[in-house]
Amino acid sequence: MGNHLSTKGGSSIKRTYENKKNTLIYSEKRIVQNFTLIWLDETIDESKKDCRYTISQLRQIVNSITICTDPTFCQKFIEKIRDEKIFLIVSGKLAQKIIEHIHHYVGLNSIYIFCGYPPAHEQLKTQWPKIRIVSSQIESICKSLVNDAAQCEQDLTPISILSLTDCSNQNLNQIDQSFMYSLLMKDILLETDYDEQAIVVLVDFCRKIFQGNEYELKIIDEFGRDYHKHTPIWWYTRECFTYKMLNRSLRMLEIDVIAAMGFFMKDIHQQLEKEHRTRSTGRAPFIVYRGQAMSNDEFEKIHKNINGLLTFNNLLSTSVDFKVAMGFAQNRKGQPDKVPILFEMQIDPILTTIPFASLKGLGYFHAEEEILFSMHTIFRITQVKENQDHIWQIKLDLVSDKDLQIGELIKRMRSEIGDGSATDRLARLMVTFGEFGKAETVYNLVLGSIPNDDEKALACIYNQLGYTQYKQGNHSQALTSYEDALKIQEKLRPSTDLDLANTYNNIGLLYANPNDSCKAVEYHQKALNIQQEHLDHNHPDLANTYNNLGLAQISMGDHKHGLDNLSAALRIRQISLPANHPLIASVYSTIGGVYQKLEDYSNALIFYKNALDIEEQASHSNHQTLAMAYYNMSTILNDLKQNDKAIQYAESAVQLASKFLEPNHPNTILFNEYFKELKTKQS
Repeated sequence: MGNHLSTKGGSSIKRTYENKKNTLIYSEKRIVQNFTLIWLDETIDESKKDCRYTISQLRQIVNSITICTDPTFCQKFIEKIRDEKIFLIVSGKLAQKIIEHIHHYVGLNSIYIFCGYPPAHEQLKTQWPKIRIVSSQIESICKSLVNDAAQCEQDLTPISILSLTDCSNQNLNQIDQSFMYSLLMKDILLETDYDEQAIVVLVDFCRKIFQGNEYELKIIDEFGRDYHKHTPIWWYTRECFTYKMLNRSLRMLEIDVIAAMGFFMKDIHQQLEKEHRTRSTGRAPFIVYRGQAMSNDEFEKIHKNINGLLTFNNLLSTSVDFKVAMGFAQNRKGQPDKVPILFEMQIDPILTTIPFASLKGLGYFHAEEEILFSMHTIFRITQVKENQDHIWQIKLDLVSDKDLQIGELIKRMRSEIGDGSATDRLARLMVTFGEFGKAETVYNLVLGSIPNDDEKALACIYNQLGYTQYKQGNHSQALTSYEDALKIQEKLRPSTDLDLANTYNNIGLLYANPNDSCKAVEYHQKALNIQQEHLDHNHPDLANTYNNLGLAQISMGDHKHGLDNLSAALRIRQISLPANHPLIASVYSTIGGVYQKLEDYSNALIFYKNALDIEEQASHSNHQTLAMAYYNMSTILNDLKQNDKAIQYAESAVQLASKFLEPNHPNTILFNEYFKELKTKQS
């Protein structure tokens, strides 16, 4: 596991060169660990025996290796890496040229200087704290690399932090997305039934990823052949592809990897449950520890949320030995951009059914004095203090099964996400948070598992798949998916009438631009005709269709009918939704925009003001819609020649954008330019 990285591992090799066009050339290999390694040396020659030996040693530790000969292109390559921590091995000569330009980069975890005469470069260690070792021996570098890889794995365990406000918040958009993803992922694993074919699927999946890596391929074949000869925990704690892929897939939410490894994750959970039942009965409360580092931002969030909740969204490895955990924390001291942490976790087996077990006698390393917890283990933060060694000690209590606050939160989350399979709920959650690419991956996986004769289910997934493609701007793919749904639904009428209306609406949205407004109106009208026949006249779905139809009519210049349909949407939403619901604000804002375009400024002001009143009362995760409401108010007041008030609202929009949006966000630019224009006009 994390504390026992040996010098055995998989690999993928990338090579970067400077060609005649000054571009980077490298072979793309999928990364299956939380880190990657770059070896920079302008004298690298793979035809030489010592170079091949060095590569063979590094390949035993890190799956992804990039060989680079030019420091400028190496720097560009490093700057593009977003999802992995980087280990850099660099020659003494090039170290002098590159380190000062890249040392500040947060993704760069550690540097190893590999040179012929170490004393000439030792002084660099005092200047640049990310330098771990200066050596002429690759074996010494590999030893240091093994330790750093273990620490890196430990530090990158994903966590979610929920404040007391989050726990009572009725708006799911306000709650840490990773908390809900982790919860639903666990639901999926426990709800899904797997057979022996799942092992074959994973083995085939891994063989493709590790193609050319003979060491890992042997273990993968052994896994496929002998999986049931050992326990799931034995396989997880072995130094091989299993825990590396599992840990990264949960951290990055790599849906295809999680799907392939689903049976393995479930088997681990069930073994932990079994061990917990047999070993924890009557056991007294005890304490476990975990030493690691975390970013300043992550630490500050914990520090500010005493009595809040903290969940580890991965399998959680802890130690019963205080000194071992403190050693891990001590090793993080002095690292830039990191805070050394020692977690002290109070565990009362009587109060919880959350599965955990000692690895002693269970893991690949039989003497391992560790306690392994299942995914999504939730703790309450009780204390944060700095000790005399400048290590921050964070005390956590394992949450009881009877904790009403967390119980109500999880119940509310599951209720709001809705019914259906756990996979369906996960995809809907991703759509809610705008993770349309990941939602598309989920729907494609679901599509492959539905029998061909279950046509109604197929049509539903085609429709949802089309929506995720539409939201990513892939309109031609979306139209194909919608048409696949349409063919099935038209064949199955009348039982699929409302589903058909949904598909018509979705196709109408694809044509929501001035050049295709007539088609948009045609499809939205088809949807409306069906819904009016089957739904109550105040049904929320009718409001959505009235809204879509109204927007399409306005786009083609039919303002009268467009306003009529937008007003119908507003009337239904006022009846069926809470008074300060954002969808009511949205239609107020839209109608205000129509009146403004028609130069009916007094009516525009009324509707914009109604929208702003709702936005100011509601809670927002990023305040984008509130900032836009301020901007709209400013524009209409400017049209009404109320310049002082217009400037005040424009300034409010700018202030919100500067706080919650990136400087290059289109709205940030729009608000700033408009505000400057008003100020210039005033002067």
